[in-house]
Amino acid sequence: MVTYGESVASLPPMFHEGAALAAAGFEVESLHIAPASGSDGVDTNVPGFTSRRFRLRARNLFHGLFGRATANRGVAALQYASTYAEYVGKAFLLALRFRADVYEAHDLPALLPTVLAAKMRGKPIIYRAHELFSETHAVVRFARFWRLLDRALVPLCDEVVTPDDFRSRIYHEEFRAKRLPLTVRNCPPYRPPIESTRLRDELERRGIAFSTVVLYQGLIDSMRCIEEIAEATRHFGEGVILVVLGSGFGKWADPAAALAPYERIVVLPRVPYEELPAFTASADIGILLYRNDCRNNYYCAPNKVFEYMMMGLPVIAPSFPGMVGLVEGEQLGSCVDPERPMEIAAAVNRMAGDREGRARMRERGLRLSIELYNWEHESRLLLELIRSLCAGDASRDAGGAHGAGAGEGSDRRSQAVQEGVGGDAR
Repeated sequence: MVTYGESVASLPPMFHEGAALAAAGFEVESLHIAPASGSDGVDTNVPGFTSRRFRLRARNLFHGLFGRATANRGVAALQYASTYAEYVGKAFLLALRFRADVYEAHDLPALLPTVLAAKMRGKPIIYRAHELFSETHAVVRFARFWRLLDRALVPLCDEVVTPDDFRSRIYHEEFRAKRLPLTVRNCPPYRPPIESTRLRDELERRGIAFSTVVLYQGLIDSMRCIEEIAEATRHFGEGVILVVLGSGFGKWADPAAALAPYERIVVLPRVPYEELPAFTASADIGILLYRNDCRNNYYCAPNKVFEYMMMGLPVIAPSFPGMVGLVEGEQLGSCVDPERPMEIAAAVNRMAGDREGRARMRERGLRLSIELYNWEHESRLLLELIRSLCAGDASRDAGGAHGAGAGEGSDRRSQAVQEGVGGDAR
């Protein structure tokens, strides 16, 4: 596995996959960048799954000369290009040295060195496209280069895996993937629901009166419609409080100060992932929104919705194709226009006032988390795919999109693409 990130923990789907493969008897090794202050080395994530980190001297050199951020666009572009060039060279040589049976790139920056190493060794390539990388924001630096890389390298991959059916279709039709990519949702490993009062205890400690706790957890950023959610709180019903749990950067580096003018918002700092369920379970409603300024957001497939479900929270999500099918299709919550504060507030107030409705959504979410929306269920097709690649199973091409074993799951997801992509979704 190859990633452009600084750790496998920063990309949960990669960590979950590596741990699942190791538990199934595979020997898994991953490559990632060492943090700016870190050094080369090897870490064991779980038995059978190790990670090798390597330094990027170009990045450290530019940081030493110009700081971690520079207003000079030319210098920033030179840093970006030289750092990526060094990354490609080092990742390629290390990947080649591993002599793997299957090579897997996680996100587009990792795909070039992965393809080079795999092709040189004549081994299969999996591309896990967690994002539409050239469209992760309204404006992406070097977007044309990344789009060109997608068009050039995707046809060379044996398999492409995406987190939702809509992006699978884009990679098949626009970037010419050999076959319709396998969809593997960003579901976390199953965790049974817990009883917790962490948020309620904190609100009581602060002397805040409340009846319903709405929770936003994760990255605090304008791309996640934080301004619209904050404005919506001005129209929340009596006793409805929003708790924002997480961290941000740039103008959101101090979210408590940025959101101080809003009386119905309490900001708490980010907590370790293993502690998060106790906070999630103590809320009444979970909210997550994305701004519709790029296709990557429009076809969002966030793991937060599944984290809310596992702890029994009904969900308020954006009215985008993938979210509508999941949240409203499975009767787990409501979808809203993420850029209309009054519509957000109306959905929150409606849900806050319907205790019986919330109870039904909670029960459906808990049941579906056990039966369907968990990593243990989602990973089965992926593990079968990797086993077939390791075995050189020629039946993959003859057996449909992903050969024997995909069965009902692939048929269902393909049908969802055909029914859901149309009009504005194209």
